Amino acid sequence: MLNCMVLNGDTQAIQALVDYFEKLNSALADVRKLVQKEEMPLFVKEGNKIVRLTKEEILYIEGFGDYVKIYSLTQKPFLSQISLKRFETILDSRYFCRVHRSYIVSILHINCIEHKRIQIKNQLIPISNAYLPTLLQRMSIQE
Repeated sequence: MLNCMVLNGDTQAIQALVDYFEKLNSALADVRKLVQKEEMPLFVKEGNKIVRLTKEEILYIEGFGDYVKIYSLTQKPFLSQISLKRFETILDSRYFCRVHRSYIVSILHINCIEHKRIQIKNQLIPISNAYLPTLLQRMSIQE
């Protein structure tokens, strides 16, 4: 009977250790995903060339049907044949937010928000009622 108790105690300890390692492995996988997402620049095709952008460079993106116009710090605005919906899935939601059916903005570059408009540099971008709560939540602002 003593041997059964020892084995049962060992089994519980082993199971606790297995559970711990599974949680640790899951946490490491999450960290790997974040690190890969952070380091990966965005490559966008413009006409015949492919342009490299980082999240810090992008100011905002304006949709034009199946095209988008990308405004950045380092380059003149350019058109790319990719939909705004596709960009929304590619961009990191910690740094970018859709604020209108035609705009995605970089939260890093917002100067101010006033009268349902965002100012980035000297440009005013509208905020629709549908996207305002999401923007405020991402910016950690309570309505």
